[in-house]
Amino acid sequence: MLQLLLQIYVAFALLLFTGLLALDARGLLKREGQGRESRAGYAPRVLVMMPCKGSDIGLYRNLRAAGRQSYRNYRLVAVLDKGDSAHGVVARAGVSHIDSDAECRRCSGKVRALATAMERFRGYDIYVVLDSDELVARGWLERLVAPFADRSVGASVMFPVFKPVDGSFWSHTKRVWGFVGQSLMESGITRFVDGGSFAFRASLMDRKALEFFKDSRYSVSDDICINTIVRRSGLAIAYDNAHHPTTQVRETFATFWEWANRQTALALFAYRRMLYYGLAYYLSEAVVFATGVVGAALVSPLFALMLAHVAISFANNERRIGRDGSPAATAAATVLLPFIYSVNLVVASRMGYITWRGTRYRLY
Repeated sequence: MLQLLLQIYVAFALLLFTGLLALDARGLLKREGQGRESRAGYAPRVLVMMPCKGSDIGLYRNLRAAGRQSYRNYRLVAVLDKGDSAHGVVARAGVSHIDSDAECRRCSGKVRALATAMERFRGYDIYVVLDSDELVARGWLERLVAPFADRSVGASVMFPVFKPVDGSFWSHTKRVWGFVGQSLMESGITRFVDGGSFAFRASLMDRKALEFFKDSRYSVSDDICINTIVRRSGLAIAYDNAHHPTTQVRETFATFWEWANRQTALALFAYRRMLYYGLAYYLSEAVVFATGVVGAALVSPLFALMLAHVAISFANNERRIGRDGSPAATAAATVLLPFIYSVNLVVASRMGYITWRGTRYRLY
């Protein structure tokens, strides 16, 4: 009986392994989202909104980079809470700013800041959101705006990459953790508006949409609200997978764990079905990996072939990181992340609240 159960288990693990390889192949063949060249003469009026709260790593440098773009027809404005410690850095960087004062009942501080800017600055063609912890290249805005020359595009996204500024394993793990978002962006089906660096047509933010943005059940998250508005419009979301802003990170296990669970909780808040899809996928990865290791050690070296999926994931992660990384840390993170993701999903599914920059927000 035990032998039969083991045979059934191995057959099941092989089935999961085959499915993972099929998804790997599809991912390699279906990568989408190349950047678009700017169309000659296309230069819509752009407002770049940069909410700031506290002191992010490299805040001064990030502000200066946002204010020195090759694209010319834009205005940069930082939005801050009155009395916030970031005021001094913003002034030193020479960036104009306003204080956040929009009226909303359920919104987060970031949504309130963005709503303040959109209410105050009218007459723009494109609104851009840039997080204060992101460093952008000189051509960032030009590439972000270029897709709007196509009238079928409602939003444009550049997904950030995390760059460790220390040797912490958890900083490297956060970098690899973030590659899941890049993978989702590379398919038009799973693509979404991410709150770190995105643009959308100002015409989408009419009075009704602005009220939804400020006072819907999703107003705890700016990207969930904007994603919903764009999807309802029937317009496409463009993605540039060739260029990425960078976010410097310095993580301990505690800070990484809090961040990963919060990000997962927000994702589940917007798309509850991700709980089941995510658990099915990441537990499959964990089962296949464990079967490959244990089977190779106790039964036959042929079981090591089941580690091919992990090898492909590692190669993809190394390709995304390039030379600026530690292969050993990347390999360890690649092995551990299916287990970490699975626990994130379980923990996040039970979170009714999140805490962000000292403020507690209710999700359910």
